[in-house]
Amino acid sequence: MVKLLTLIGAGLILAGQAAAQEAYDRHCAKCHASADRLARKLEGATPKEKAAKLDQFLESHRKLDPDVRAKLAEFLAGLPRP
Repeated sequence: MVKLLTLIGAGLILAGQAAAQEAYDRHCAKCHASADRLARKLEGATPKEKAAKLDQFLESHRKLDPDVRAKLAEFLAGLPRP
C-alpha cells in the first residue's frame, strides 16, 4: 500500500513538473531560452522565497494568470543551482 501511494505521489509530482515546464516553454522560452540560466539569477535564500519574489516580478513583467505565474515560479525556484 505504501509503495502504491509513493508511486501515485511521484506521478503527481512529475505531472506537475511537466505542466510547469510546458508553461515555461509557452510563456518564457521565446526570450529566455535556458530555464537553468534564468533560475540561477533568482534572489532568495530558499526555494519558497525565490518563488515568492519571482511571482511578484512576473505580476508586472507578464500579465499571466495567477495559476500560471505560480507554476512558473515554483518550477524555476525548484531548479538546482550549480
